[in-house]
Amino acid sequence: MAKDFLRQIVNPTLLEFEIPVQILTEIRKKLEVAENKFNFSAFGGDPKNLAKFLRSPMWREVVELFKAANAKAAVIKILERAKEAYKDDEEIVKAIEEALKELESGEEEKKINIMEEIKEKIEEAVGDLAEVKISEDKVLVEGDRIEARVEERGKVYVVKLEVRGTYEAASIEEVKELLKKAKELASKLSPP
Repeated sequence: MAKDFLRQIVNPTLLEFEIPVQILTEIRKKLEVAENKFNFSAFGGDPKNLAKFLRSPMWREVVELFKAANAKAAVIKILERAKEAYKDDEEIVKAIEEALKELESGEEEKKINIMEEIKEKIEEAVGDLAEVKISEDKVLVEGDRIEARVEERGKVYVVKLEVRGTYEAASIEEVKELLKKAKELASKLSPP
C-alpha cells in the first residue's frame, strides 16, 4: 500500500520544524480540504491524485503559508520525503519535481541542507536530553536542562547556550571539579 501523504509524510515532518501555531493550524486545514477535494488519501482515495494537487493553486496557497512562517525548509523536506515514498509512480514524482523546482534556488537548497546537517549533528550530541528543531535559519535545542540556539554564519557557528539544573556532590572536591568545568565552558562564552 502506498504511503499516506498527510498522515505518514506531512504530519511527522511538521513535528521537526518550529512553525507558529496559528499558521500550522491553517496549513493543516488547507491540506485537509485539499485531501477531500483531490481525494489523494491512501486510505480510500487514490494517491495518484496527489500530482493534481501539487499542480493546483491550492498547493501554492499552502506553500505561501509555509513561506509566511519562514518554514520553506519544511515544504522542501515534505516534497523530498514524498518523492522517496512515491518513487514508483512516475506522474507523482514528476509533479513533486516541478513543485521543488518552483520552490528551490540553488543557494536556498544549500542553506536548507546545511541546516539539516547541523540539526543531525546536534541531535547526536544531545541525544534524548532535548528536542532539536529547525526554526527559520537556526537550529533550536529545547530541553528541561539545556537550551541552545545555533546559527551558521559563513563558516562560523554562533551558539547561544543555557544550562541549568541541580547537582548533589558528595564532597567539596566534587563541587570544585564541577565548578571548574562550568568555568571552562563559561570562559569560552561571550556575555549574553
